[in-house]
Amino acid sequence: MFIAVQITMAAILLVDPVLLYTKVTTDYDLYGIKVAMNDRIMVSADNLYLVWYILPISANSSFICFTYYNETTCDFVYSIVVPMVDSTLFVYNCIDYQGNNLIGFFASNTTCDFLLVNEQIISNYSTQDNFVITIDGNGTGVYGFADDFIFFYELQAPFKLTVWPNIFNISPRAIDIGSSMQYGVLVGYCQSTPSTAIECGSILALNNSLSIPDRVNDISIRSNLNFNWSDPRINFLVAQSRAYSADTTMSVSIAWRTRQILIGIQSLNIVLLYAFDNVSQPISTRQNEIGFSGFGKSVAWLDNQGQKAVILANRYVYLTKQWISSSVHIYDVASDGFTDETQPVLIFPNSEQTMFEVMNVVLIQLTCSKSGTLAIFDILGNTAALISAPAGMYPYTGVPYFTSSFVPCISGTHRNYSGLELCTPCPNGTFSNNCEQCARNDSFCPYGSVQDLSYSTFESIEQNQEYPESPETTVFDDLLMQNMFSLNAQSPHCIRVSPMTWVLVVFMLGIIVAITAVVAEAYCPRTHKIQSRLKQLFQKVDLVGEGEVSKF
Repeated sequence: MFIAVQITMAAILLVDPVLLYTKVTTDYDLYGIKVAMNDRIMVSADNLYLVWYILPISANSSFICFTYYNETTCDFVYSIVVPMVDSTLFVYNCIDYQGNNLIGFFASNTTCDFLLVNEQIISNYSTQDNFVITIDGNGTGVYGFADDFIFFYELQAPFKLTVWPNIFNISPRAIDIGSSMQYGVLVGYCQSTPSTAIECGSILALNNSLSIPDRVNDISIRSNLNFNWSDPRINFLVAQSRAYSADTTMSVSIAWRTRQILIGIQSLNIVLLYAFDNVSQPISTRQNEIGFSGFGKSVAWLDNQGQKAVILANRYVYLTKQWISSSVHIYDVASDGFTDETQPVLIFPNSEQTMFEVMNVVLIQLTCSKSGTLAIFDILGNTAALISAPAGMYPYTGVPYFTSSFVPCISGTHRNYSGLELCTPCPNGTFSNNCEQCARNDSFCPYGSVQDLSYSTFESIEQNQEYPESPETTVFDDLLMQNMFSLNAQSPHCIRVSPMTWVLVVFMLGIIVAITAVVAEAYCPRTHKIQSRLKQLFQKVDLVGEGEVSKF
């Protein structure tokens, strides 16, 4: 009986692939990229509420549109892409209730009226865990890569879908074409041995629907990762390339103006920078401390100039995967390079650009438009956008909206280009928001000056300080000495009770006795008896030296 049940279950699994499909609607980090944007719209997918959110890109925007899954046959959306050109269509790939792999797209001619244009099933293939898509530079076609197949989907009538089997031996994790129509970059895991998979990538030549993309050049990744023997990453191992895990996702972005490629491997806490024309070894790499993971979870070029790299710098404890922090780093690769010593020109959030009120602090994805606007996506499915601010202003995020606003640079700071960065203090010899040159001969214009001031306007301050006086204290010894040896003649009573009066009286009596004794010694020899008696008296009194006050 037990054997019969096992055979029945195996047969069901073979005919119904949806039973193998893992779906967690509250996990926004599961299966693909859930946010996309261009300079007109930002789109995100919500598998919990079965809806796409479409946000027009403008400053201080709280207006949002909704397009529901029920217009499609989707059960769980993997990814979204939008054209780099200013278009209001968006493409999705998803899994339907039968476990089929789907591709489709919506388009709109108005602000919020999105209509399903086309949707197709990628037939004859089981549910794919590793299933990524990207759109070409003109927004006319979509390429898809899965473990078992590759396809090209035309976004113009008759919406032709061409599918080929995947012969590349790459289990895909990320794909990017950028503004190109000719080449793309695919990264993922390659099965090097039956029990070991390694990070790998390829440069692909694109042929639209004519033929399967050509594998032009392989990107050396694993061979260029050299970790210290004490680094726990040296033991990192992916056993099966096709086994999906959100912890082993990768990210890639290509800038065609500079012909450079960013590849992020969050499990190894590292981002690699390659030249498109030489992928045998990276130009440079950057990692974010040993003992952590998450750096490079998502990467992008800030705009179509390809000079600044945007990296999602998450921090997880390497062994436990416990989240510590999330931030977005922007590096000026063209000016500063890209190494472990390179400092970012912006870290978001910061003291002047705090996290959006509508966002959770745990970020999981980001993307950028060609004009330099940045979209971020959090663990709860919320999205927000930092819009590139014009010169003389910077993006301000302390607003209850989904997009940033623009505020002027504070006095003494400036920025003479559009971007996301904060304004910087004016250099020495300049002042105000425009960093105007100080014109006075005796100008006082230090770093970050607000006004052109003359040195003569400052008063000279005397820096000499006298030695501080000791505080007054009550010292009873001093008071006693002062009162004992002073004679207060203000009244007869004061004279009578003064210690000095009685000292003088005793002193005078002593003098009289001494004089009398000396005179008696000289003129009255019989006075020896008197002296003996006095001596005996002094000995009995014993005031000083056993009575030896003086020698007679």
